[in-house]
Order: sequence, then C-alpha cells, then structure tokens
Amino acid sequence: MSKSVKVLLVAVILAGLIGCSSEQEIVPFNDKNITMKLINSQSNNEFKLYDIEIENKGNAAIEYISFYLAFPIKHQNGTKSNPFKLEGKTDTNKPIKLQKGEKVVYNIFAPIKEVFGQSDLLDYEHPSIELKGFVRSGDEHIPFGMSGSMEIYLKQ
Repeated sequence: MSKSVKVLLVAVILAGLIGCSSEQEIVPFNDKNITMKLINSQSNNEFKLYDIEIENKGNAAIEYISFYLAFPIKHQNGTKSNPFKLEGKTDTNKPIKLQKGEKVVYNIFAPIKEVFGQSDLLDYEHPSIELKGFVRSGDEHIPFGMSGSMEIYLKQ
C-alpha cells in the first residue's frame, strides 16, 4: 500500500469517528418541575389509602422512580422519621420513566389496624413522603431525591 493511500485511509477512519460522536445534549434539572397531586384519599379505623399523581413538567427525563410513604413516630418534642416505609405501587411496569409532560399514579394502601394495632405511637394524620430516582443528563444517570411532609408537597 502506498503512503498516500494509508494517509487517506487514516483520514477517512478519523472523520468517521469524529462524525459519529453521540454526545447528547445536557438538559438542566429542577425538582420544582416534578409535581405531586393527591387524587384520592380514603381512611377509616382499619386502613388508609392514597392515590398520588407524579408529573414531570421539566425538560429532563426522570427514570427508575420509586415513591414511599411513612407515618412519623411521635416523640416527646414532636415527631421523628420512621425507617419503615410503604412503597407506592403503579399499574405501569418497572422501571418507571417519565418524559416531559408524562404522569404516573402511585397507589399506597396502609393496613393500619392489621399492622399497627391500636398504636398511638405513629402520626397517621401527617405522613411523610419520599420520591427517588435518576435524572438522565446526556449519557449519565444522576440520582435525585425529594422527601418531607406530604402536606407540603401536595400544596404546590
């Protein structure tokens, strides 16, 4: 092979590699673009039921989303977080992924009497919630989390 053919071959290979770069646009993420809405709530002495809609109003895709609810533990000076959480269920197959404008509804069923009995140690009136997942930024998946009082997140 002549020297000019080798140089031409290397130039064509380099042009192909540079031209085929698959770098994706990085989209900014703001957790205020994820909204939560209480669609349904039922309660009695036996159970509590919540249907909560999560909507992605931002431009960044969110993926591998999980939603949890917990009843804070009553304490002498207020309440403290409860390590035991109820995981929200959906009709959508996992992993849950939301593009801009997409929604998912999580259903949470808490069998109060069956699991906790007549316990006054938990604050059933002020549950806390947690939403965890990943933001897709280019080719990367960056973890995010939102947690706190359900009342605060559902007032948005």
